[in-house]
Amino acid sequence: MKIRFLMVIFMILLAQTSFAVTISNLYRAEITLPLIDSEKKLINKAFKQAIEEVLIKVSGNQDGVLAVLPAAQKSAASWVAQHSITTETNLMEIDGEFFPVKRVVVDFYAQSINDYLFSKRLAVWGANRPSLLLWIVEQDDFLREVSGAQSPSDLLNLVAKDAVLKGLPIYAPLQDELDKQAVTASDLWGLFEEPVIEASRRYQTDVAGVLKVNKILDEYEANLMVLMPDEEPITLFVQGLDQEDIAEQVNAALAKLFSARYAAVRGQGAAKITMRIDNVTDYKGLDQIQTYLANIAVVRDVYLNSIKADQVSFSLVLDGGLNKLNNAIALDSVIERIELDALDPEVNLVQAYRYSGVNNE
Repeated sequence: MKIRFLMVIFMILLAQTSFAVTISNLYRAEITLPLIDSEKKLINKAFKQAIEEVLIKVSGNQDGVLAVLPAAQKSAASWVAQHSITTETNLMEIDGEFFPVKRVVVDFYAQSINDYLFSKRLAVWGANRPSLLLWIVEQDDFLREVSGAQSPSDLLNLVAKDAVLKGLPIYAPLQDELDKQAVTASDLWGLFEEPVIEASRRYQTDVAGVLKVNKILDEYEANLMVLMPDEEPITLFVQGLDQEDIAEQVNAALAKLFSARYAAVRGQGAAKITMRIDNVTDYKGLDQIQTYLANIAVVRDVYLNSIKADQVSFSLVLDGGLNKLNNAIALDSVIERIELDALDPEVNLVQAYRYSGVNNE
């Protein structure tokens, strides 16, 4: 089933014209706990775990969240929009005793979560997130193996499971004959950019990455290379006692990297820009553009300035600057950046875009 699921995902990705993924249930957490004490205590414990998971998922900054977590856990109950409790069919053994297992689904108010993160100068990362194709190569006793949808490994499954908790759209290559011809285990182990880039093109994700993991005695060492479009490779190094530790650290590093690139942060000075968008010919397009801009994480406010023929002008207030806005827009196909002629009277006054007419919803 896991292989089939991954293959379906890839078919969807290949059929689209833009590849960012909208993360659903960003402000929801599902917590499974044994009913050891009263249900009231179980709910309180579930709220504390749920607020940690949601804050990390929304912010993308695990270290930053853990530093301010105690205060958030005290307020968590007041931020809950709704919760539900169901009994699982299995029992959990603890110290020789068996206890019923409860699953608690918690939904938080988005505004409460966002306001808390902003108050702590932490990022708020929107639901529209870059898709990442991750090649994994592992070495144990000098034997190297590459994992993929057709040859999943324990590490791949651990990365995938933790990525869901952190709101990361991570996909594995099929690792079929085409992949094996395009990029070898030696290419991946050497972190050679060109064959990885070429082999990744068929999947058309926003970002490609390579994770090489080496088991040395009882410890694991991992190097992560992230290949952003038109940028120098980013490399990171982590160590862990087991594969689960490596998976969690790698995903935390990826989330922090992407959050720094796409998420909004208050208190660092708001930028104000004027955006001109051409080729807007009807109200439907205007409405789509305005809704789209308002949903970008770094956009705090959107104001419609004017409509002239097929040109629409907006004023935007940003939390995070123009670069982050451009990074976010590059994930979609709703509007496209255009370069104005040097003689255009607005060349130094506006950020110019063209409406593509592509509806990604």
